[in-house]
Amino acid sequence: MSTFALFVATILLLVGFHELGHFLAAKLVRIGVIEFAIGFGPPLRTWMRGKTRYSLRIFPLGGYVRLAGEGGDSGDFPPEETYYGRPAWARLIVALLGPAFNLLLALVLAFAAFWSLGLPRLRVAGLVPEKPAEKALKVGDVVLAVNEVPIWSTDEIAPLIQARAPEPVRFRIQRDSELLDVLIHPVFSPEDGRYIVGAYFLPQVALAELVEVPPLTPLSAAGFRRGDRIVAACDRPVRSYLELLVAADQGCRQVRVQRGEELLVLNLPEAAIPALETGKWRALPLVYGRIGPGRSLSLAGQQVGQALSWVAAVLQALVARRIPAGEAVSGPVGIAAVLAEGLAAGPLVVLLLIAVISVNLALFNLLPIPALDGSRLLFALFEVVTRRRVPPRVETFVHTLGFVLLLGLLLLITARDLLRLFG
Repeated sequence: MSTFALFVATILLLVGFHELGHFLAAKLVRIGVIEFAIGFGPPLRTWMRGKTRYSLRIFPLGGYVRLAGEGGDSGDFPPEETYYGRPAWARLIVALLGPAFNLLLALVLAFAAFWSLGLPRLRVAGLVPEKPAEKALKVGDVVLAVNEVPIWSTDEIAPLIQARAPEPVRFRIQRDSELLDVLIHPVFSPEDGRYIVGAYFLPQVALAELVEVPPLTPLSAAGFRRGDRIVAACDRPVRSYLELLVAADQGCRQVRVQRGEELLVLNLPEAAIPALETGKWRALPLVYGRIGPGRSLSLAGQQVGQALSWVAAVLQALVARRIPAGEAVSGPVGIAAVLAEGLAAGPLVVLLLIAVISVNLALFNLLPIPALDGSRLLFALFEVVTRRRVPPRVETFVHTLGFVLLLGLLLLITARDLLRLFG
């Protein structure tokens, strides 16, 4: 799928689901719906069902629900079934269910991602020289279980080692297409203050083999070329990019490089780690393992909760002026760029990104800004608390003005995103 197609599908899904929430809420509280539209602009197809017109429109970048009486047009609905003809609690429900459906969509997407695709398995990302794991494991091995306990995250391995140490620890691994059980005797590390086996574990593993060296960078100036494979650093074997980074972090600046049939010695720049990060290194594919519906739902809830916390923290920082608005707000171009990165990372990342964007849309719509659901909530709450209604023409004017201002803001954000992308 291309980035543009993914972007259009994402916008249609998020906005369509949001408007579906408003639509179903309006039906629930007996507010008439004049039109439920997917897209904007001239209609491609329209059909009537009851008193409601449904339409597919030419620009597939959103959608809308037009409620009876909200803009002065009541359609074929009687006054008691118009937006302002219903009590404030009914309007409050209609405003709330749009964002609520975006949160529900985020939960469903995250659940579907975890249940259908599973989680990336851990791989051996690096080995510590002269430690026990070096003789039993190989870089790229997929870790399935430790002491018969299925493993999904790096945080799960250390406690299992400590629970068995100093007795040998059983690792069940997949090496190519072969399943193996290996025993590793942990050793006590004074530096770490605990028993270790001497291995690094990550879901994404890169090898110490360059697939791209950008020109005019410290890495290319040091003599590195595409296809180079680093085999040693300061006379210590290097089997992965992570091992190379560890050696550079420990002060090593001389590496042996396999270039075709040649074995070369090259020196790393003084700022070795930033230089190494400019190269593109060959990555092993992610290996996914299936998980059950219970854990999938739990992880989906955690994902949505983390997204809510993150968005709330950003909004709080914006209000407190700890971060500039330009760094925290993105428009369509920014969303498309994020989706493009997710597309390169795989379907799991894409679905989780769309879930996070859905959470962003829900919280953004709850802001008390004219034309957004948060503003409609405020008008309804004002009436509930004071028993006084703001005149409909005043509320309509506020929302119309807010919509114009939001449209202008969207154009400014889009222009900034384009400058950031191509500037």
